[in-house]
Amino acid sequence: GDSPTHLTRAVALDFIPWLARQRFRRGQQSPEQPLSMRSRQLYVRAVSGLYKQLALEGTIPLSYNDYATLNTEMGKATSFKPSPIEKRLPPDDAIQAIIEAARTPPANLSRDDLDEHHRLRLNLIWLRDQAIVLCLHSSGVRVGELAGLRRGDLDHTDRGAWVRGKGGRTRFVRFSSQAWSALVAYLETRHDESVGGTLADKPLVCRHDRGAGDHRRLPLSTLSIERIIGRLAKDAGILERFNLTPHSFRHYFATRFLRHTGDLALTQDALGHADPGTTRVYAKTTKAQHIEAHESLFDDDDRYK
Repeated sequence: GDSPTHLTRAVALDFIPWLARQRFRRGQQSPEQPLSMRSRQLYVRAVSGLYKQLALEGTIPLSYNDYATLNTEMGKATSFKPSPIEKRLPPDDAIQAIIEAARTPPANLSRDDLDEHHRLRLNLIWLRDQAIVLCLHSSGVRVGELAGLRRGDLDHTDRGAWVRGKGGRTRFVRFSSQAWSALVAYLETRHDESVGGTLADKPLVCRHDRGAGDHRRLPLSTLSIERIIGRLAKDAGILERFNLTPHSFRHYFATRFLRHTGDLALTQDALGHADPGTTRVYAKTTKAQHIEAHESLFDDDDRYK
């Protein structure tokens, strides 16, 4: 390969816009998309670390002081602040619209010419998608956590589930009565007892396409759940004004849960956050609260009229 002497300051800085131009697919059928800013930061930190080591060894034409300046420039070029939490919060009517879309039976489910086997598949998909939307809405569960749940993880006594989150941490999440009813209706219609293995080992949410077959229970992938939410959001006419994703439900749950309880530690536990700072973002005031306080302070003050 090329000599390390080719690793100049310009090469390091040119790496940043090159990264921004890269595209990847999350699946064979997925559209190409750019690397997230967090991924780009990770790559840039790795390159910066390489430059640091080579500068210390004296194998590149860059002193350590020059490297320190370069490192600061690279950090600034990839620094970003996430959008305010309010911008990531779906409005109430968007959440209600997608719930209604999930509850609406597919039009072809009532077709007279539909064979019974196909009708069963369509009905299972409909029941499953309702359960997915209502569980995401009422539990704050991550989409990957939902995809990884097994029937044995359910807590029938307290209407919830034990999920394995980031870092291998396990926590309890609770579902609303509507979500639990939808989940039970879906599982009862599946008749898992007719296939091999124990009920406890069966995935909570399964594939019901033709490729899944009738004598096995294959779990839905995280990507599949994301596509389901995207399709329902499109059916509900939400995507024209809000990019609703499974994670949008988590933001929605966190904000409402914290506002209702006023308990940051309880909300942190419900969300499975290791760092309380991650939860604290939901404690920030919203634009609506700002306007309400501002109007009360200034617009209603008789001294200025």
